[in-house]
Amino acid sequence: MSNKEKKQGKIKAFFKSRKTKKGTVAFIILAAALAVVILLNVITGLLVERFPNLQFDMTSSGSYQLQKDTMDYLNQLDKDVTIYVLTSEKNFKSGLNVYSGAQYFVQANELLKKMAAQNSHVTLKYIDLSSNPTFTSKYDKIDWNSSDSNTLILIESGDDYTSLTLDDCFTSDKSSQYYQYYGYNVYTATTIEQAVITGILEVTTGEKTSVDFITGSGENSQAYDALVTLLKKNAYDVREINLLTQKLRDDSKIAVLYAPTVDLTEASADKLGKWLNNDGKMGRNLIYIPINESVKTPNIDALLKKYGMKVSDGLAYCTNSKYIISDYYTFITDYNNDTYTANLKNANVPVVVRDSRDVEILDKDTAKPLLSVESGAGMVPFGSDEDAKADDFLKADGINAAAIGTVSSDDEKKSNVVVFGSPIMFLSNYLETSYNNSNYFINVCNTITNRGDLGITINSAKNDSGELGTVTAEITAIVGVIFIGAIPLITLLIGLIVFIRRRTM
Repeated sequence: MSNKEKKQGKIKAFFKSRKTKKGTVAFIILAAALAVVILLNVITGLLVERFPNLQFDMTSSGSYQLQKDTMDYLNQLDKDVTIYVLTSEKNFKSGLNVYSGAQYFVQANELLKKMAAQNSHVTLKYIDLSSNPTFTSKYDKIDWNSSDSNTLILIESGDDYTSLTLDDCFTSDKSSQYYQYYGYNVYTATTIEQAVITGILEVTTGEKTSVDFITGSGENSQAYDALVTLLKKNAYDVREINLLTQKLRDDSKIAVLYAPTVDLTEASADKLGKWLNNDGKMGRNLIYIPINESVKTPNIDALLKKYGMKVSDGLAYCTNSKYIISDYYTFITDYNNDTYTANLKNANVPVVVRDSRDVEILDKDTAKPLLSVESGAGMVPFGSDEDAKADDFLKADGINAAAIGTVSSDDEKKSNVVVFGSPIMFLSNYLETSYNNSNYFINVCNTITNRGDLGITINSAKNDSGELGTVTAEITAIVGVIFIGAIPLITLLIGLIVFIRRRTM
């Protein structure tokens, strides 16, 4: 027998042996199992891409999940809306080549996909303007040539549309040396959820309710920036009106007088009073928020008196541990009027105030309390010495942190004056807490303007969890290669090596 025949015989014997047959079966089973794993990985990836809500968010803060108010609002949306991201998805997920903070673009992309998945009326599209230069031509309300526009997203519904810039959708650290010296953006959070929902509200809400912020009496516009932002997010048209030189708009439903440091002039007070009366047609509202300092305001006081209220000349305090947050002057309140809590998402969550004035009710038929502490709270007059303060702390009969006064015409048409005693309760760090300050304020505005529950009160809390890490599109691709390709391949090689070693032992 030749050597060639001997070798062929050995090979045939090898494949016919029991060990080889068992090993081959084991190898086939291993290969089949790996194929199933790879197939499941691919199918899962495709399903998550097609249905983003199937994706699990493993972060403790739910950084990749939509807020409940967002989901509730999108669930009831019945108008078609298209969200255009004005770059390719790959470029968007990579962070638009930013210096730092690209992980927030990955997060933003996931949130956008989940918005579209929440309601079939919402469509998400990526438009790469470099390959679609004519796309912008029909949107002539937007200044596409402005060097500082940075338009990133366009939201369209019917014939109405609005745009969002990078600064609308992301928070960047303008104080960083990279920005100061080199102009590089360092992103620290995404606000895209709030910005997009605001945009959807803007293009789907028919006639927007107008709000005028009164200026001309020493108001600090920066102090009410957060309040303006909150109103705009809930589809209110907000402008500033200087009562010394201008008149309040005829179509405005609300005027806001926020923490004036001097009294209104007689002429300004007269303008405001006539605007509220509206030639007897009423239907207008003033929200007054006094400054938390001693300021003589006889003209404002006279207007408040017509609406059955007076603002105390001092600060409210609370000694009841049930209400105190951090000190005697920072405390939560009870709701005191069901009309203005009916549409709150959760009326069990209180409103918190700090350094509030007490809103006294002069005429119970005209004015009603809104936010109160009925026992264990009182008022310390401005300028009190420590001994006087100690005495006042013993006179804690109760205070009102907010109240509403209503005047009606002969045909029962109404105008309202709402007084909130604390300007601090509307600063950003109070509006963005888990308390109900944002929700309650918007609910009051919706109620007095008969908007019902149109507002959704998307808070300004930023999705800036440290758990986001540094995930970018490139890293996501690498992870995919590792789990879909490398790990199964390595497992297959290990199985093959074990099989060969067992055969040669």
